[in-house]
Amino acid sequence: MPNPSGIILYDKKPGITSFSALGKIKKVLGTKKVGHTGTLDLFAQGLLVVCVGSLTRLAGLITAFDKEYEAKIIFGEQTDTLDPTGQVVKTAPLPALGALKESLKKFTGKIMQRPPEFSAIKIDGKRASDLTRAGKTAEIPARPITVFEAELLDAELEAAASTDYGLANDAALVKSARVRFLVSKGTYIRSLARDIGQDCQSAGRLETLKRTRVGNFLLKDAADEDTISVSSLRPMDTETARLCGMKSAFLKAGAENDFYNGRPLRANLFSSPLDEGTSAVFGADGLFMGAVTKSGGRARYEYVVPKEAPSGAAK
Repeated sequence: MPNPSGIILYDKKPGITSFSALGKIKKVLGTKKVGHTGTLDLFAQGLLVVCVGSLTRLAGLITAFDKEYEAKIIFGEQTDTLDPTGQVVKTAPLPALGALKESLKKFTGKIMQRPPEFSAIKIDGKRASDLTRAGKTAEIPARPITVFEAELLDAELEAAASTDYGLANDAALVKSARVRFLVSKGTYIRSLARDIGQDCQSAGRLETLKRTRVGNFLLKDAADEDTISVSSLRPMDTETARLCGMKSAFLKAGAENDFYNGRPLRANLFSSPLDEGTSAVFGADGLFMGAVTKSGGRARYEYVVPKEAPSGAAK
């Protein structure tokens, strides 16, 4: 498959790095040109949206999408990494179910979040995790994020036989909870576990984490290490453009060279008026050719796919 181009939805398993997952995709497709749109920690699993070939230019766009996770939070202890791979640095009493419910409400909406000390965030050019491992203090300032939804899916109560999560059982102590989070770009679920635990007068860390959605892309549609193949590659067509949050625009026959050569984006190049926002551009034959953005009535190029780069045909 020469010069493949498209998007791969990949179901990363826990225990492998996101980089290793990319290696598997490169091997299957026979290419080195791939770009991830947000890594997952080693212990985490779930959806990686991987851009291949000419679509690596879309990686930044997809990275900015909202993301959905299912997280299992262990209460009563906190580790230095805020996940199961770290060392316990704090223990505390278990929180009450009612306190957890109220805390989830507090951590919904626009909030300030302090990222984990064990993270890839750069401080004076060095990763916070490297500074922390070297025994240095990683001073990471809090930053704004949005938690659109924080839904309690189930909980393991100290009274093991009880499965009542209603008001009648709000005094029961919680050993662990499974929570669905829908969050903005840059949100650390590990930090949410830490902060929710503290807010409940307890301590918290993640036990498991699964990414179930990135923008319009769903985990259920992803291939894993056993099922991934060349056929898993989604070419850029009108449906893929929609999933990427873009409109679709078609050039008139004979206008392709003007587009390739970066000529002004006049209205008469297109078969219909451009919509506001970013559009994937297809030739009259359905070949994906690049992307443009129209804002305030003016259009500009985002990028142009080189002529020799093959792509899928629009639907």
